[in-house]
Amino acid sequence: MAEPLLNTELSSSKTLDPIDTHDSTFEPHQTPPQDAQIYEGIPFKHAKKKKGMMVGFVTFEDEEQMKSSSKDLEGKSIGNKRLKVADVIPRPLEKKCNSEVSALDKENSGGDVPSNDDNVAVDGSVSKTRSLRDVVTPLAHMAYADQLEQKKSSLMQILKRLTRNARKACPTGVPLPEWILKSREIGGLPCKLEGIIASPIVNGYRNKCEFSVGYSLEGKVTVGFMLGNFREGVTAVEEAVNCPNVSPIACKYATIFQEFLQHSDLPVWNRFKNTGFWRQLTVREGRTNGNVIDADTFGGIAETMLIVQVSSASFDDAQVAAEFKRLAQAFIAGATSHCPSLPLSALVVQDHQGISNVAPSDAPLHYLPIPKAVGDPEMDKSNNAMDVRIHDYISNLRFSISPTAFFQVNTLAAEKLYSLAGDWACLGPDTLLFDICCGTGTIGLTLAHRVGMVIGIEMNASAVSDAHRNAEINGIKNCRFICSKAEDVMGSLLREYLNVPKEQVDDPNISESGYDISEDSACPKPENGEMTSHCPENNNAEVGGDAQKGSSSENGNTSKQQFKNVVAIVDPPRAGLHPTVIKALRTHPRLRRLVYISCNPETLVANAIELCTPSPITMEKGNKDNRGWRNMSSAGLARHRAKSMPISEAFQPIKAMAVDLFPHTQHCELVMLLER
Repeated sequence: MAEPLLNTELSSSKTLDPIDTHDSTFEPHQTPPQDAQIYEGIPFKHAKKKKGMMVGFVTFEDEEQMKSSSKDLEGKSIGNKRLKVADVIPRPLEKKCNSEVSALDKENSGGDVPSNDDNVAVDGSVSKTRSLRDVVTPLAHMAYADQLEQKKSSLMQILKRLTRNARKACPTGVPLPEWILKSREIGGLPCKLEGIIASPIVNGYRNKCEFSVGYSLEGKVTVGFMLGNFREGVTAVEEAVNCPNVSPIACKYATIFQEFLQHSDLPVWNRFKNTGFWRQLTVREGRTNGNVIDADTFGGIAETMLIVQVSSASFDDAQVAAEFKRLAQAFIAGATSHCPSLPLSALVVQDHQGISNVAPSDAPLHYLPIPKAVGDPEMDKSNNAMDVRIHDYISNLRFSISPTAFFQVNTLAAEKLYSLAGDWACLGPDTLLFDICCGTGTIGLTLAHRVGMVIGIEMNASAVSDAHRNAEINGIKNCRFICSKAEDVMGSLLREYLNVPKEQVDDPNISESGYDISEDSACPKPENGEMTSHCPENNNAEVGGDAQKGSSSENGNTSKQQFKNVVAIVDPPRAGLHPTVIKALRTHPRLRRLVYISCNPETLVANAIELCTPSPITMEKGNKDNRGWRNMSSAGLARHRAKSMPISEAFQPIKAMAVDLFPHTQHCELVMLLER
C-alpha cells in the first residue's frame, strides 16, 4: 500500500496519497472535515485534495513555516498509514493517467530539470509516456472522415443527457413537453443533430498557439507543450514539431525562441518554486483576405504577433533590457533567415508574476520595437503595447486583434460557424440581435448587415476596444458594444430596447430573486469533475460610459427604435452562461429565438436544461435545500436551479449542428437553435 505523500516546497503543491475526502478544494485556513486530524496544531496557508486522488497539496506562508510543518507532518499517523513528506519533482505522464489533454488551449507551465528518477511515479510505479502528438492531437492517427464520425457519435451521447435530465426536472403535475415525448422517435435526442460541418483546413489551422517554456524528459530547455496535466504531476515539455494542428510559422518561431533560451543568462520559469524569468511564447497569426491556406506554406498569412510572457520581479532592469534587445534581434534574424521570410509584425512582452501562466487581463504589456524592414510599418509607429494589433478576415470584414483578445483559432471554420448561426437566427431589418460574450465582435459584425441593431456584451475591455475599432474600420454603424458581465446588464438592456416595464423583466441581481443558489455555483462542476471559472473580476462599465448609455458604434436614433424580432446568439466560454443570464433570457417574453454556440457541449446541456424545463404551475416557497451543490454534476445542478426558475415559457430545442473548428482533437463547436 502506498504511503501518503506530502511535498515540501514553498508556495507549491504538496501531495497526500491515500487520504479520502469529500471536498476536492479547501479554502485558505480551512481543512476537509475528515482530514482535520492531519493538520491539527500544524500551521499552513491552504490545502487542496481532489476527490479520489491519492495525492493532496498544501501551501505554506513562508520557508520557515514550511520547514517546521513538514517536520511535524513527516511520519504522522493517518488511520493505519503514515504520512510521507517529499520534495516536488517534475515527472512525465503517469501510467494511470488517462485524461486526454488539449495542451494548446489549456494552461502550460514550465518545470524544473527532470532527474534520472523521473520515470518513477509517486506510488513507486514506473510511468509510461505518450508522444506529444498523442496528447495534443489524439485523433491524428485517424482519417479525417472518421474523426468527424467519432465526434458526431460522441455529441449524440451528450445531447441525450438533455432529454433525460429535462424529463427528471419536469415539475410534478406538469405534462412533459412535446420535444421530450418525440425524442423516442430520434433515439432519445432532444432534437435532430443534422450533421457536422468539416473544417476547410485540416492541418496547420491554428492562428494562435501558446508554447510553454520548460524542460524536456532529457533535461533540455524546450519551448513546446506539456506532455500531460500539471495536476497529475506532469511537467515535461516537448517540441510541437509533430503536432498537425500547429502552423509551420508557429513551429518555426518556437524553435527560434528555444535556441535563444539555450544561451540566455536568465532562467526559465519553475512553477513549483515560483521562480524564473522566461515563461511562455504565444504566436498569433493574421491571414489576408480570401486566401485558402495550404498548411505546408506561408501563403495567405500576412501578419504575425509574438507575445513573450516573463516574470521580471527580482531581476536587474539593465540585464532584462539587454536580454529583450537580444531577443528582438534573435527573432528578426530567425525570421529573415527563412525563405520565404517569416512575417513578423509585432513583438510584445507580457509581465506576469503569478504561479499559473494564465495571466489576468490587466497584466502589463510592453512593446519591443522591430525594424520596419521585417515589420508592418503600421505596427512600428506605436510604442504602446495596447495599441499593437494584427488583422484577420471573416466574411470579407477586417478584424483588429489585440495581444490578449479572444479570436477563434480556426478562421475559415469560424466563418462557417457564424454563417450557420445567422441562418438559423432568422434575421431581418426589424431584428434586434444580442451578441452575448461577443469578444472582438466577430459574430455581431458579420451579421450586422442582416439586422436592424446589434448589442454586443463582453467583459474583456481590450476585446470591447477591438470590437469598436472593428466596427469603425468596416464602416458598420448599427452596433453597440458594452464592456460588462452579461449577467449585470442583460435585464436593463432588454428594458431599454424593448420598452418593457421594469416589473415585467426580473431584476438581474440574482440575490434578490427566488433563483438563489450560491453565487459560487455559477461555475458548476462538469461531468468530468473539472472546475472551471466563468466569473473573473472585471469592470462593469461600458467603454466610455455607463451600461445604459455608454460609447457605441451606432447611428443617431437607433437606440430609440422599437424592434419586432428579438434574437440572441450566445457564445460563452467553456463554463457556460451565468445563471443570471439564463434567467434574463428565459423570463423575457419578447425573446423568442436563441442560438447557442458552445465549445463545451456538456455546459450547453446544463444551460439548456434550465432554458427548456417547463415551469411548475405554482412556485414553491421555502424548502430550498442548496446543500451538496458543490458535489453535483453540471446537469444535476441545472436541474436543481430549474426548480427555482421564475414561472415563464420554456424554450424548445429545434435542431443542432456541429462545426469542426479543431481537427485532430476531440473538441468541436456545437450549435443549437432554441425557440418558443
